[in-house]
Amino acid sequence: MAWADNLLASGSEPDSGLKARLRLHFTDAEIMELTYAMCSFIGYSKQLIMLGLEPETMPVIGVPIPS
Repeated sequence: MAWADNLLASGSEPDSGLKARLRLHFTDAEIMELTYAMCSFIGYSKQLIMLGLEPETMPVIGVPIPS
């Protein structure tokens, strides 16, 4: 979850501690696949919201842009 939070909220490279924790459980290839999948879902959800195509029954949560 920390990896997803970092990708969604920070927009910057994760610290070395987070990377080290991830490497305890995943190979570099698996981390790349996870990152690609998460970024794809984040991008698609932003596109749907921007185009006004999100389902009416889906809760929308606004996340402030990091400063």
